[in-house]
Amino acid sequence: MQSQMDLFDIDLLLASRAGAASAFAELYRRHSRAVLRYAWGRLGREDLAEEAMQDTFVVAWERRDRAPIVDESLLPFLLAVCRNHVANQIRKSRRTRAVVWSETMAAPMRDDDLTWMRIELDKLSPIDRRLCELCLGDGVSYKDAARIIDSTDTAVGKRLQRSRIRLRVALGKED
Repeated sequence: MQSQMDLFDIDLLLASRAGAASAFAELYRRHSRAVLRYAWGRLGREDLAEEAMQDTFVVAWERRDRAPIVDESLLPFLLAVCRNHVANQIRKSRRTRAVVWSETMAAPMRDDDLTWMRIELDKLSPIDRRLCELCLGDGVSYKDAARIIDSTDTAVGKRLQRSRIRLRVALGKED
């Protein structure tokens, strides 16, 4: 009898489709490190990478009946699923990212800093100014801001991106 370590991924996948959890466990043992390294390289944080890896294998288990084998390996499918989880994690972190104050930022702002900021914000359209107040000032999520101004969170993100670029240019930090 052949051990599971000697079997190809297709054999293990077929066995897991038939209900052999140990076959899927062998697929996990074979590919979990590669999936983890991929996620960690993209996310830069071990905890988020482990979450993405776990989510990847949950999806692989749920889709084992239709998971494709490419060049005798399940790894391309696993990496594609992981890529989607990583992209979702990156989008999620962008929406919920908090500003970390450094010691230099903790210093009180001078009146001329506030005046400059007020002048530049006044140059924005009323909607863009409101979005800056909501999202950048009050920490409201894009989704909630979109509801407030009756728009989509994608449109809110684009408007804020353009506003940030405009403010950076005005500050003299074009890069």
